[in-house]
Amino acid sequence: MDPTFSRRQMSAMGLAWVFAPAAARAVLPNGAASSLNFDVADVAGFDPIVRRNADGGIARHNLGLRLDYSDTQRFIGILEDMRRITVAEFTVRWETPSGPQSLRMYDAFLLSFTYVSLFQGGRGQPFDEFAVAIESTHGSLRRQEAQQTLVADYRVTSGGGVVWNRYNG
Repeated sequence: MDPTFSRRQMSAMGLAWVFAPAAARAVLPNGAASSLNFDVADVAGFDPIVRRNADGGIARHNLGLRLDYSDTQRFIGILEDMRRITVAEFTVRWETPSGPQSLRMYDAFLLSFTYVSLFQGGRGQPFDEFAVAIESTHGSLRRQEAQQTLVADYRVTSGGGVVWNRYNG
């Protein structure tokens, strides 16, 4: 077999190399991906429910977080990959002076996100802030306090409410 290729064959291979991953993603079923995990600098706030306005649009994002400037582009890539699919498990982890914290969301579906770059070319803060609207069916918030782990599991009800179960873990 001759290891040389014609220009036509090389062009076809080049196009396949470029477009095959995008085409493969386009035909993936809308089923759940396995899991996405990300370390963040801090979580500013979380509400299991995405608040909507009278028109059905997003009135308030339900997850606020900060990322080190160096992680911003990678996190944007993860969020972009989450569009139009349900992720079986989406987890963010961060460290506080009292210990590690984590938020785990199951059957997570990204609605939208925005971010503000506070780094400003090195003249501002060393982080960027994200506002994320992400729905989930249930999840868990774990935080370390003193010598114990506090756990708050949540479940979103069909009526749009939230049931919390808090315990020491």
